[in-house]
Amino acid sequence: MTADDLPALLSLGDELREQVVPVEGGGRARTATIAGRAALAERYLEAIADPARHLVLAVGGPEAGPEEPLGMALFTIASANALLDIPAVHVTHAVVADRHRKRGAGKALVASSAAFAEEQGIDQLVVSVHPGSRDAARFFARLGFAPLAVRRTAPVAVVRRRLALADRTPGQIVRQRARRTPPVPLGLPAQARSARTPEDPGS
Repeated sequence: MTADDLPALLSLGDELREQVVPVEGGGRARTATIAGRAALAERYLEAIADPARHLVLAVGGPEAGPEEPLGMALFTIASANALLDIPAVHVTHAVVADRHRKRGAGKALVASSAAFAEEQGIDQLVVSVHPGSRDAARFFARLGFAPLAVRRTAPVAVVRRRLALADRTPGQIVRQRARRTPPVPLGLPAQARSARTPEDPGS
């Protein structure tokens, strides 16, 4: 992998952005701005030069030219998660070009990650999958990947608004619920009190 591969990486980066960046009303995300692409190019060049990161391209194939880029992925080494001191190869930024799906590029990337892990003496792989990508989730499940954790993300402003709406003490919530609960006759079994009224005939 060299700087000569940068155009292919940027093209695949655009496809990755379209797949994972949510767009209001559906559809696909727009291509990054010129400034955004320049920053992305800088990050790719840093990854290429960083020995702690391993950026790979899947190229060629039965229905593509020998050097045509099909997909990419980034491999890094870190603990399996924050609480487990078990090294693992993390597979992130994995993407296969839409026009080259179902042609083995994804399997080639996973095989490359397995080979990289074996070279490093590591026996665990961790892959990040976007929650909206059901095809990717099924693909990795078929290859033996099991769920490890669910990570959720939200803008700070959204979380603060939700916290403000939910900023009530337990006592307040209990009192409000108690006012909404209709009176029930004494003597009924506890599990039936919410469904029986004084007018119900006895059993």
